[in-house]
Amino acid sequence: MESEIIEVEIKEILKEKNVVKKAYLFGIYVGLSGHIEWSGWVKEILEEIYREAESKGVYEEVKEAYKEGKELGKRERARRIQLGLMKESEKAKEEEKERITQLGEIKKMSFPIRERMPRFLEGFLGIKLPRFLRGGL
Repeated sequence: MESEIIEVEIKEILKEKNVVKKAYLFGIYVGLSGHIEWSGWVKEILEEIYREAESKGVYEEVKEAYKEGKELGKRERARRIQLGLMKESEKAKEEEKERITQLGEIKKMSFPIRERMPRFLEGFLGIKLPRFLRGGL
């Protein structure tokens, strides 16, 4: 079954009636897509699945099914990346461009060079090193 992972959309996973199967499929989805499970919408869905499992008395089975599904998804993701079947998403590339742009803006906002700095910001003569310690300058 490992080689036959079928891509399922999140909407289809959430429609699943069997909570153990839902947790397993969601685990595969999270592992395959590389999402972080402890924040955002993934955390909300996982908590919802766990609440449903607790109300039906199958919490431990659901927890184990999610863990197994996530591990299977991670292995499949690594295999696809290794084979070149999976590439960096366009969204990740856009975020990287955004970070690079922001770094460029930060560099533009750096302090002016010393020659352009107003005299009162250069400091007082009394706190400078004596001329003989500065090398006669």
